[in-house]
Amino acid sequence: MKITYLGHSGFLVELKECYLLFDYYTGKLPVFSPEKNLTVFVSHSHQDHYNKAIFGIDPGHFPITYVLSKDIRKKQAEELVKREDKLLFVKAHEVYELYGGRMRIETLRSTDAGVAYIVTVTQESGKTRRIYHAGDLNLWKWAGESKAHNNNMEANYRREMELLKGQYFDAAFVPLDPRLEQFAFGGMDIFLETASVEALFPMHFWKQPEIIGKYLRERPEAVNLIKLKEEGKTYTFQDKEQRRGP
Repeated sequence: MKITYLGHSGFLVELKECYLLFDYYTGKLPVFSPEKNLTVFVSHSHQDHYNKAIFGIDPGHFPITYVLSKDIRKKQAEELVKREDKLLFVKAHEVYELYGGRMRIETLRSTDAGVAYIVTVTQESGKTRRIYHAGDLNLWKWAGESKAHNNNMEANYRREMELLKGQYFDAAFVPLDPRLEQFAFGGMDIFLETASVEALFPMHFWKQPEIIGKYLRERPEAVNLIKLKEEGKTYTFQDKEQRRGP
């Protein structure tokens, strides 16, 4: 498994047989192998997660499958997509299957807009890879908001996290937003209390990667958190014995 950090909340996951591109809106994409299919995921329509340039990607001689949150305008996407490519519009708390059932997509409800994705890919060997991309599903507690608002936000976030309880992911992408100030660590903390992950990528930190170092200093037990610095860097993970949640 190779994971390239493209910027902000954008990541490219390369598996043995496919590519998964999440929330791309900035950064340089690599040259794709035409032997692997490409699935493009967009969690919601905010401009820092959705760039219409995704409809101009040229991965080789095969169709792209676009998995788009339903808050993205369907008519506009249909006008932009190439005829041979495929569009799947998704909503929260649903399950979808692609490629004859070899890709399973589960969605959570964002606490802001759109959805979060749980993607399970079964490869020809029978091995599975499980990926979680939060989109804007996070604990959005703000110092300027009322106590009632923040309590309601936490209740909504914890409700979605309960759906991940006991689950294992090979890679997870979770917001760590410095704008939240004293509440910035909350969403990441609750995710780590709920699920286990081999490689945990912080995201949505608005070109302020120093918050990652701060988190690691205050949470030294978060040994699987990747200390992102440079956009465009690729991280490679070797196969390990399959782990499963209960």
